[in-house]
Formats: sequence, structure tokens, C-alpha cells
Amino acid sequence: MSVSAKTEQRLLLSYCSFTCIYLSGILTLVNFNDNLYNVGKYKFLPVLMILTFAEVIKLLFPMLQAEAPTIIKIEQRAYPKTKTFWAKNLRDIIKFLFNAFCLSIFYYLTIVLFGAPILTDHEETTMLVITLITLTYVSTSLHLGQDHTVDILTGVYSLKSTILSNALKLNIQMTILGTWLGAIVIPLDWDRPWQAWPIPCVIGALLGYLIGHFITLIKMLPSLKLYRKVHR
Repeated sequence: MSVSAKTEQRLLLSYCSFTCIYLSGILTLVNFNDNLYNVGKYKFLPVLMILTFAEVIKLLFPMLQAEAPTIIKIEQRAYPKTKTFWAKNLRDIIKFLFNAFCLSIFYYLTIVLFGAPILTDHEETTMLVITLITLTYVSTSLHLGQDHTVDILTGVYSLKSTILSNALKLNIQMTILGTWLGAIVIPLDWDRPWQAWPIPCVIGALLGYLIGHFITLIKMLPSLKLYRKVHR
């Protein structure tokens, strides 16, 4: 294993460890503070903002590496010198919001087609959409860039696979899977408060996102141990 590959793996290991710690803490606090039933309400927005802020913090991790890491955001574009810094950022913001809006419509329609209420529970369905946008699009865009994130979400990802892109793709898959599995318990006649729409789906999405990071964490450990044995 090259030094560069080892550096990338160590950085991804720190990413996953950080996410497993902070997200586990968030879910624990949500449960013990009796906020479990607010995950489908707008009151849950501050929690999603904390989650997004934690993903932004992870962008600072490469600065702590002794070697120059190559796992940082892939999307790099060479803009003409005539374009100002503010024009470039404005274009990126507009593009980001447009992609998020289009993806939100897709998520909303898909959720409705899978059985979500059409004429009622708009707040609950919207919060599930916002949760999915945060976990799949926002967090992935921070590390891969918007274009490559859209490619992954649409299934046309053609860029050469990296350990980062593979890990983020797994996170998206596990988030969607967790959302779908969460919906299974809603129609069951257990009459539990936590079965209300969309609590199981939101919790399932968060757990899927957490499990995706945990799987990557477990997969990374053997290769790092092997590297240490070889270089003793």
C-alpha cells in the first residue's frame, strides 16, 4: 500500500469514526430528551443543521494530516481569470439550490408513490424529504462536489472509483435502504406512538447513514493493520 493510499484510508477512517460518534450522540439525545416524536416536525430542523455543521467540520480533517492527502473534494474546475470570486460562488450556490430543489421534488413524488399521504401530513413528508436531502445530497456534495454527487444519485457515475466515492455511495445506499425498511413498521397494527408517519422512516434514514459509516469503518481496519505489519 502506498503512502498516499494509506493517508487516504486514515483520513476516511477519521471521517467515519467522527460520524459514528457524533451521530450516535445525536440519536441518543433525541431519544432521552423525548424528542423522538418531533423527527417528523419542523422542530427537527436544528438537529439536521447540527448534522450538516458536523460534515463541514470534517472538511478540516485533511489539514491535520502530515502527508498531503488526495481524498479532499474531487470536483475542481478551472474558471477563467475574468470571472470574479463572488461570481463563481454565486453560480455554485444557484446550482446547488437548483439541484437540491429538483432532487426534493423527485424524493417527494417517490415517497408519495410509495404510499405517503397526498392531501395531509405535508409537514411530515417535507421533513422526510429534507432529511434525505441532508444525508444524501448535502453531505456528499461537501466531499465530492455537486456534479459527482448528482452522478452517483442518478446512477451514471463514471469517474474512477476512489475509497471516498465508494464510501459515500455506500452511505447513500444505506440511507435509502434504512428509509424503506423504516416504512415497513408503519402499517402494522401495534398502535405505538413511534409508528406515526414519518418517524420510522426518518429514524431509519439516520440509522442507515450511521450504519453505512460503520461498515466502511470496519472494512478499513484490516488494511490499516496490514500496513502497520508490513512497515514494522
